[in-house]
Amino acid sequence: MPILKSNCNVYGKTVTVDDFRGVSISPVISKVFEHCVLDRYGGFFGSSDNQCGFKKNLGCASAAYFLQSVIGYYVALGSTVNICAVDLSKAFDKMNYHSIFIKLMERNILINLLMLLEHWFAIGVTCVKWGSIMSKFIGILCGIWHGVCYRLIFYHLY
Repeated sequence: MPILKSNCNVYGKTVTVDDFRGVSISPVISKVFEHCVLDRYGGFFGSSDNQCGFKKNLGCASAAYFLQSVIGYYVALGSTVNICAVDLSKAFDKMNYHSIFIKLMERNILINLLMLLEHWFAIGVTCVKWGSIMSKFIGILCGIWHGVCYRLIFYHLY
């Protein structure tokens, strides 16, 4: 469902597609399935101690503190610090499924889990709802859905 961004005034300018953010609504059965997958296979997924996203009690503030600590360490030693930031906010929205599955295979993911994820992504469909009108359902050909599967794949790839 497209929602107008809070900083947009529809009366002040021409509204474009960039002025909306999409809200995806996952069915309850999808959430239950993903939690079952996490319960069954969660022990196979680990991540770096340096990762702050998708971890309990960690987040943006933890990442900022970590960055500040690293910078402080090198500055205290008299060194300069150069930082390059890359905005990957849309990266998971455009990921090709086949690339993801190849990465998972390279990391020796269990074949049962790989086949389960392949099937889960193959049957994904979506539609657009505008007011009371709904579009036809279309297959989702790329991108990682937010939720448990997002976390599962994110942990295993990075």
